[in-house]
Amino acid sequence: MKKGIALWAASALGAAAAFAGEVKASAEYPEFYNGDTTKGIEFVQAIKVLAPRYCSNVKGSVTVVFEAKGMARAVAKCWRQPKSGDGWGEDAVLFDGPLGGDARGEFVFPADAFPNGPTTIRIQAMDRSGHQDYCELQLYNLGGVKWRQGLPKADPPGAKGMKLVFADDFDGPLSISPDGSGARYAAHKTGGGDFSGWPFSDPAGDCQPFGQQGTFLRIHASKPLGTKGRTGILSSLRADGTGVAVRAPCYFECRLVCHSAPGSWGAFWTLTRGTIGMSKDDPAYAATKKAGCDELDVLECYGGYGPKNPNHGGKYGVTSHWWGQPQMGEAPHAFPDALKMAGRSSWSWTFHTYGLAITETDTVYYFDDVEVLRHPTGPVSKAQDTWFLINYAIAGISGWPYDLERYGNESDMWVDWVRVYCAAGAGRRINPLAAFGTDRLGSHVP
Repeated sequence: MKKGIALWAASALGAAAAFAGEVKASAEYPEFYNGDTTKGIEFVQAIKVLAPRYCSNVKGSVTVVFEAKGMARAVAKCWRQPKSGDGWGEDAVLFDGPLGGDARGEFVFPADAFPNGPTTIRIQAMDRSGHQDYCELQLYNLGGVKWRQGLPKADPPGAKGMKLVFADDFDGPLSISPDGSGARYAAHKTGGGDFSGWPFSDPAGDCQPFGQQGTFLRIHASKPLGTKGRTGILSSLRADGTGVAVRAPCYFECRLVCHSAPGSWGAFWTLTRGTIGMSKDDPAYAATKKAGCDELDVLECYGGYGPKNPNHGGKYGVTSHWWGQPQMGEAPHAFPDALKMAGRSSWSWTFHTYGLAITETDTVYYFDDVEVLRHPTGPVSKAQDTWFLINYAIAGISGWPYDLERYGNESDMWVDWVRVYCAAGAGRRINPLAAFGTDRLGSHVP
């Protein structure tokens, strides 16, 4: 009996260590890990949070109750601000112990001691055979400590020599319309091609996906019974070709946090303008259309653990696409591991900043101001304006299966801020509404 207990303990500790930083990709998706085909840990879905409700507001001392049928032990953690100074923060253990005979666990989350705003409590459970489950409980902390919220005063290293030309810290009313008309952002992929399995929704449509809370933008994915589901995308370029688009040298940056759930697919990315807003009678129309399009994916975070999921640990996708440009060859890509970066925290645990610099020579991707990929800038990115998109897709053309039933078919992506720079004198087309240019951003928008 003692030998059996020892074997279970070793198995559980081994699983916990793998969960902490060495989770491998499943064999089904070797391309996500750039050739790593190591079989993933055996996951089974067992955890169910009974209180509080997923995606709910909390404050003070919050009792978290969960069950994990078939499991024997659980660990719960949450990322918090550093004890002193302005460091990266640290992981706090909220629960670590055996489950009761009813497979239930309970602990108190002291919300006032953790960061204000979007919060993710991660619960991991293990059985005596080495199987495990992982569940992320998303909450919004109404109290807590305000830490690293809002636009930084300093300019990012990747924008050296450039001027801030657009910034939105989402601390006021949102301005979104279906095609961007009369608003700051469009709620669909400008130029066509919405790609989420749960459709990108109009702001005033069913299951409204956009909200503003505290100083954050909330993109809420949900699927009530009898619906196809709804989620959201923001496009900085309107259907008529106006909006936020800049010419290289330029820099784009966004600070956000996503949910890691089966099928969740958050992203911050850019596209070149192409023929959007051009008349077909324009002498340059045909050549512009023939030139192709550059898509630069600053962040693609594929969520979920278990069979047919990425089992990503802290990795995310960074990719350049040369659409319609076969002469450019294979698209450069990388899979940075946030758990091995300075902060040692995943994209779903806490906020991180994702940046993209497009210069006349190089295109450089950043994670918290650390370079993670560099390649020569493509000719289309040099010649055309570039605009940005922020989206929270669920499944869709990614091909990933989705299963958000455990989460009540609800999931959130939170955005703290986004900002755009370009070189002085570089061509740019930024024409938001006059009110947007004067009431909050002032000189940030020329």
